[in-house]
Amino acid sequence: MIAAMNIERRHLTEQRNKVYIACEDLDFLWDEEQILEVIAMWNIGIPIGHIASNFDREVDETALLIFDLCRQRKIEPRPNGVWGRIS
Repeated sequence: MIAAMNIERRHLTEQRNKVYIACEDLDFLWDEEQILEVIAMWNIGIPIGHIASNFDREVDETALLIFDLCRQRKIEPRPNGVWGRIS
């Protein structure tokens, strides 16, 4: 009991009465094959909405993956951004 209290005092410096978890209803898990396919789709200019639909995903889930891939430099920004090629 004392050890737990010491851990809490040392590591839990912010007390929170009500916790809100952002986007808890979304699924941010992707498998490696899906990621490779998303990268390929992104690179040929497919709009983010179409990419999301291809995987039966919310656009928000796909957008966070795109954001993460860009931060990791696995994809590059493109001229029309998330909208892809404009015909």
